[in-house]
Amino acid sequence: MPTEVLRVLDRAAFAGELERAGKILRRGGLVAFPTETVYGIAVLASDPAAVERLYRLKGRPAGKAMTLMIADCAPVRERCPQIPPRAVELMKRFWPGPLTLVLPSAAPEGRGGMIGFRLPAHPLARGLVRAAGVPLLVPSANPSDRPPARTAEEVLAYFPEGLDLVIDGGPAEGGEASTVVQVQEDDTVVVLREGAISAARILEPCRERLLFVCTGNTDRSPIAAALVRRRLAQRLSCAEEQLDARGYEVVSAGLAADPGRRASRKARQAVRELQPPLSLDAHRSQRVSEALVRGATRIFCMERSHAQQVLAFFPHRVRDVALIDPEGRDVPDPVAEPLEAYRRLIGRLDAAAALIAAAVVR
Repeated sequence: MPTEVLRVLDRAAFAGELERAGKILRRGGLVAFPTETVYGIAVLASDPAAVERLYRLKGRPAGKAMTLMIADCAPVRERCPQIPPRAVELMKRFWPGPLTLVLPSAAPEGRGGMIGFRLPAHPLARGLVRAAGVPLLVPSANPSDRPPARTAEEVLAYFPEGLDLVIDGGPAEGGEASTVVQVQEDDTVVVLREGAISAARILEPCRERLLFVCTGNTDRSPIAAALVRRRLAQRLSCAEEQLDARGYEVVSAGLAADPGRRASRKARQAVRELQPPLSLDAHRSQRVSEALVRGATRIFCMERSHAQQVLAFFPHRVRDVALIDPEGRDVPDPVAEPLEAYRRLIGRLDAAAALIAAAVVR
């Protein structure tokens, strides 16, 4: 029989597709679907015959374990009696997201005493786990010696037969496989495969790198960064110069910045009026880059359009990108406005800075 294909036309409404997929999985079927990285193939972890069928389809060595895809952290606690502290830290930092954690496990799915877990950010992927009712074994959708499929068409080209259902949700947004990290019982961390999350971010000490984004990086984002630095220092009872040593870094950038420009005259004047005054004299504009986004733990944008542009290139960072306004409203650019507009902007951004500092320093 030809493989059934369900096309998800509305990303906000796919309950019917998930119900259909859940039924197929519960009766032992194989379902391919998109995640925020690449396409995967799912089977019930509790169905040995279906698991064996998936191994044969992919040509995967029998001793090579598959990742358990989950919708929340409960299955990790159930299967891993002792979760290493570094694993808990990585879960908090990168889940939901493109991180596969390989942990010591007493579960039957674990091979060699280890099992991999993935809690995806893609709502369809998490919804599929919930529709099945149990965790799913989900390797990438490709033969073992080929690159992962990034579209439903590539999945079908790899597997014209053998799948029961392919959910076509369009191209996988990230296109880069998840990063696979093993955490041993002694808390040792090993990056087994570098993917959507860089090895540097995984292995570095836990730090907060806050990135503030606007258009030109001469008004809103440098003001916000300066205010957040002050608020962080106040909460930590330290000088701003000590923030880096305490594990906090605050930077700003613009999506259309002309690199090397100073903060605008009005921005510099407005922050000097604060008590005590702030200075933007040392600020030089920079453009948003892959390195800045990859290195940031949280990204705050002035406008919805800024967030959309960042996520267009880095869709797997969806959980880390937010508008700086706590109510989700745009903060308009004051350029060409009188100095009073900058004073009002500072009041608004400082209120947001206080909330951000309180959330970051607990």
